[in-house]
This record gives sequence, C-alpha cells and structure tokens, in this order.
Amino acid sequence: MKEFDLIVVGGGPSGIFTAITAAENGLKVALLEKNKRIGNKILVAGSGKCNLTHTGKSKEFLDKYGENGKFLKEALNKFSPDMLKEFFGKNGLPLVLVEDSGKFFPETFSSLDVVALLKKKLESLKVQILENIKIENIEKIDEEFLIFTKEDTFKCKNLSLATGGKSYPGVGTTGDGYIMAKSLGHKIIPPKPALSPIFVKDYFFEELSGISFQNVKITLWKENKKIIEKNGPVLLTHTNFSGPGILDNSRFVENDSELEINYIGQTYEKFNKDIIEETNKDGKKILKKYLHQYFLPERFIKIILSKAEIKEDLKLAELSKEKREELSKLLTSNRMEITKVGNFEMAMVTKGGVALEEVNPKTMESKKISGLYLVGEILDIDGDTGGYNIQAACSMGVLAGKSMKKKER
Repeated sequence: MKEFDLIVVGGGPSGIFTAITAAENGLKVALLEKNKRIGNKILVAGSGKCNLTHTGKSKEFLDKYGENGKFLKEALNKFSPDMLKEFFGKNGLPLVLVEDSGKFFPETFSSLDVVALLKKKLESLKVQILENIKIENIEKIDEEFLIFTKEDTFKCKNLSLATGGKSYPGVGTTGDGYIMAKSLGHKIIPPKPALSPIFVKDYFFEELSGISFQNVKITLWKENKKIIEKNGPVLLTHTNFSGPGILDNSRFVENDSELEINYIGQTYEKFNKDIIEETNKDGKKILKKYLHQYFLPERFIKIILSKAEIKEDLKLAELSKEKREELSKLLTSNRMEITKVGNFEMAMVTKGGVALEEVNPKTMESKKISGLYLVGEILDIDGDTGGYNIQAACSMGVLAGKSMKKKER
C-alpha cells in the first residue's frame, strides 16, 4: 500500500495545479492519470495552440460563467488571470496576447510546450506521476481514503477528484469522476454538451460552409420568452451554426428553444423603413446591389434572395410588401427551431456535474466528506470560449491545494 498526503485523480489543468500547489506547501503528492500521459485535454485546447486565459480582471471573469459564476469568486481572487500569466512567465514560457481576440497563448503557440512545462514542474516538486492507471473503487475509512487500482492500493488523507467532464471523450474525459463522486455521496446535475455547434430545422446554408460574421446579435428564445442575447462571431458550416458566439450561447439551449440571428445589426423595423426610403429615392436600384451596403458576403446574399424567392436582378421598386417583409425577417429576426446541440464529441466543455451547493467555494472541499476536494469540469460550472474554462480549472486547483492539511506522521 502506497501512502500520500494527497492523491489527485486526473491529470488535466485542475488536477495539475492542485498537485503543484499542494506539493509547494509541503504535501507528499501523487497524481493518478488513466491515460498514457497527463495533459490530454490541454493538448487539444485552442486547436493545439492552447488558449490559457483571457484579458480582464477576476471580477470581470465572473460574468462569463453564467449564474454559477459567483462560485468562482474566491478561486479567481486566490489565483487570478494575472497570476496565471506570471506562473508561466516565471517558469520559462511567457504568455502573449492576441489583441483582436483578447486571448492569451504561450509564446510558442504550442500546447505540447505547456504540458512539458507542467510535467517538469510536477517532477521538480517530487510529485509522483502515475500514468495509465485505472481506479476500480474508492472508499473512506475513518479519516483516510483508500483508492483501489489493479496495480496497487493507495491511502491518503486528502483526495482531489479532477477528472473533467464528458466533452472530448477521445482524450479520456468519459465521465468517470461523476461515478466516483456519486459513490462518495454527491449529487450529480445531469451532464450536457456545452460550447458546441447548434443544429436547426431546415438549415439552408449548406453551400456556404466557411463563411463567417464577426459580430452579430444571437438570441435564444423559448415560448416567446428571451433566454439570452449576446453578440459574437458566427460561422456557417455544412450542417450547423458554429463560431464563438454560437458556442457560448449553446450552453443556454433548452428543450423546444429557438435560435435567432441578426446578420446586419439593424432591427426589423429599421431595415424595413430604410428599404422603403431608398425605394422612394431610387426605385431602379437593384436590390442585390442595395444589400451590399450591409457588408454581406455575395454568396450569402444569393442564398437569402433564393430562400425568399426573389430574383437577383429585381429592382427595389419591383419588391412587393410581402417579399420586403420576408427579406427583412430573414436578415434581422428569423427564428429557427433548434433540433439539437452538438454531442460530447463536438463539445468543448460539459454543462452539469457535481452540484455546487455541496462544495465549499472558499476551499473547494466537499461539504459532505471532509478531505475530499472537487475541482475543474467535474463540477457544475462552465464558461465562455476564450480561455475562461482553463483559467477556472487552474484557479480551483490552486485554491484546493492551498486549503489542504499535511498528514501528521
């Protein structure tokens, strides 16, 4: 039997930062990872470039996690975005800002370099990294946890579950942590894919795959009530709507909800009024040419006109009231029935997980089981794209690592 002050289950960002912080505080730490190597989820972050955090102060971050954001207040105060940047700079891999996106990446734009740095840091602190190891059962007897694997049995006073959620199952996040947490008495909010493309009924942009809009208004509706409204980039694909604005809003999709996109930044009423005024001034102007003032891609205009059954060479004066209103609706306020959100294979993060009311936000310790710490995506908290989720995971790990007590020998 191998004995430690702390055993961390899961080698993603939250688990790694829990292990680093606890080891810096003098605890004897082991990191157990079921994959052949730690950091698999980090490797796919930012399409391999590893977007680690975002511009903004800690309190500005809280809004990026929806109604659960307040849970992260203490974690982000204890390990802020500036402190994460400082950590990587001190350890030889400065972060650089990509100005137009607000995202911070390692200066090499390589997630491999991030994982290598973190592994080196763990090793320098004498954290035992045990990879390719599968946990069969966890029990708590008196003040200690017993972790049973095929290879060994481990004993520890502090246990951290940092197993991630269910997104990107190909990197090993298959929901194992939910089973472990549930077996230890925790309630699990049903996991759902988040930061994923949105599919709609009768999608008609198949031919426009690759066309994007940089800053459009995206609104989710349910039973004529607005769920959320945000501006952001939208990407059209062969089968769905994607891009950061869509991914961020996908976290709020409910059953029987609708997606509305305003492509031109004008209200339905304003667009309708403007086109009437232009018709009165120059009725011979070709409608298609008129639409160019809204900086819409040529192929997009063609598809929209086709959808509205309007000829491309139609003059403004020839546009009927019915067709004008249909065009206005398609460009400013067309609601589409959402059929689904992309599955866990497509999702960047998981919505749902261990119920937050069962975890102390000032320590990350379970309120039900002393010595058990839950960090990262295993919890029912998820943020926008742009580095917010990795920052939250690292901050929770640091807070947990600082809150643990060394075993008395």
